[in-house]
Amino acid sequence: MTKLQLAKLRQKVRSLKTRRNTLEHVAMGHHPMVGASLIERRFRHTRSISYFLSIPTPENVAWHRYVRKDELDYFRRRAGAWREFVHAMAEWVTVNKEIEQSLRRLGKGRCEKLEIRRKKKPSRKKAAIRRDQ
Repeated sequence: MTKLQLAKLRQKVRSLKTRRNTLEHVAMGHHPMVGASLIERRFRHTRSISYFLSIPTPENVAWHRYVRKDELDYFRRRAGAWREFVHAMAEWVTVNKEIEQSLRRLGKGRCEKLEIRRKKKPSRKKAAIRRDQ
């Protein structure tokens, strides 16, 4: 790789590291959360919207809990914080993979090319003739 390509790769790693730091800041925040998603449901056309918390369980089944109107703002903020946390963690994983791949390419690009000179192995015919003598 040329020096310009290596410099661009280093710049890409730096920008990815700043993105990772931002995502870590989101993940390490002090916002209270509930480990659930807020779902809006309308059971009939004329009825008003009902809200539920979708709470995942270890058996990969979600429980739904009805949210009263007086609790709606409370759970909306906390479920939003949970959504932001989950999205930040998912992006953090992809950014980390990208950083690792870029650093490996950078390391390969910095390596000098080595030539390996191997001695030619004697052919089998010549080796058989030498043994016979």
